[in-house]
Amino acid sequence: MNRVVCCLSVAVFTLVLAVGFCETVVLYTSGDSEVDVNGNGGWIKPAADMPLTDSSIVRTGPDGELELEIDGERVLVGRDTQTGIASLKAKLGQRKKLAWFTKLSPVVNNLIGARSKHTETALMGVRGAQSEEEGIDWMGGLDEDDPQVMFENGKELYKEGEYGRAINVFKGLLESEGTAGSTHEASFYLGSSMFHTMQYEESISYLKESMRRKDAYYYEVALLHSSFARYFTQDYEGAILGFGSYVREFGDGTFAPYALLMLGKSHKVIGDREEAKRYFDRIKAGYSDTDVYYDALSEMEEL
Repeated sequence: MNRVVCCLSVAVFTLVLAVGFCETVVLYTSGDSEVDVNGNGGWIKPAADMPLTDSSIVRTGPDGELELEIDGERVLVGRDTQTGIASLKAKLGQRKKLAWFTKLSPVVNNLIGARSKHTETALMGVRGAQSEEEGIDWMGGLDEDDPQVMFENGKELYKEGEYGRAINVFKGLLESEGTAGSTHEASFYLGSSMFHTMQYEESISYLKESMRRKDAYYYEVALLHSSFARYFTQDYEGAILGFGSYVREFGDGTFAPYALLMLGKSHKVIGDREEAKRYFDRIKAGYSDTDVYYDALSEMEEL
């Protein structure tokens, strides 16, 4: 009996160690989703803490999604998607090659939060003045099924980094008859959430739609995310157009040196060495105190 208990204990301990040191595990699953752990056609239902390998394949149905932890990072697999763990790791590898990229995202999101709050304060000021004059109750009678409440909840989920849940909210709003707000704004939050969860191809069309409003508080970030998405999908010509627009429109902004670096990298990939050098030189001359300075020097050495 003691030997049986001992063997079971060792087995459980070994399993715990395997999960603990596994590079990829399932964090949560919802709706219709399946995993092929060994990549040999053996589809099963996923469960929390299930370890996966580089050979594993995951797929979701119209109402399904999976959240994974891959090499310490959370990755969402959205609805109607089939992808391999190796492919997801390759996408993570793209971002990790840009050492500063992870630090850049919170700064970008803080910009969105600040501008969104400023816009909402101004709007509430107008609404408040109108309600005093006209007796209008702008927020009264709202419930959880109200599109306005859903819209605000979606924005909160985005701010909290709950991008998978934000995607569900804004997809639902855009698929319904009305978003209780601008379809461009909803498209931004949907596209940006998809960008954060590495659904780059899907994010581009929504971000493009949101950029129809050039005066919107989210336009600058939509342009950045769209440009990075094109780079990550190897659409280097599109990335050049996007980052070029960013430099022309926000040349004195916080993210200008990052856009210049990506312009140089994109030109370098397509073989335009002279144009690449021109952008790296601009960073060398004017941005020696930024995260991308040494990246530009390294890129120049390889030209």
